[in-house]
Amino acid sequence: MREQGADVYGFGAQKTPESFRQACRRFIYTENLMPAATAANTDPPAKPVPLRPRSAAIPILKKAISQIESEDGWVPLRQVGSQLSNLFSDFDVRSYGHSKLSDLLRKTEAFDIEKGDGGPRIRARITSGAPKGPDAKPRKQPHAK
Repeated sequence: MREQGADVYGFGAQKTPESFRQACRRFIYTENLMPAATAANTDPPAKPVPLRPRSAAIPILKKAISQIESEDGWVPLRQVGSQLSNLFSDFDVRSYGHSKLSDLLRKTEAFDIEKGDGGPRIRARITSGAPKGPDAKPRKQPHAK
């Protein structure tokens, strides 16, 4: 159906085969649609339980960012969301315990986020081996014997 130009939307559990998920234009995990069960059903709904660790999203997010043309490394958040949908039909921020992409990006601590004229912009955080901050001390090298 997708090869014929139709938009195919799939729904299924985490155990859904990869081949089916990738055949869909958009795949949604049913676990993300159901509210978290509460002990007595009288408590307020709990925070969403992540189906995947936040760190698992970092390479996916970096791949989407790297495929968007940018001279300075900063890309609009809305373009990252679109690129994620194009690359990974089953990507859903709720799988990582968040309701918004910007929250997931902040919590991974692997990206810089700034407000731009056209909305938020992000880039992969540049890290070096050198310590940062005013209180950072250089690491002592072990002495060779």
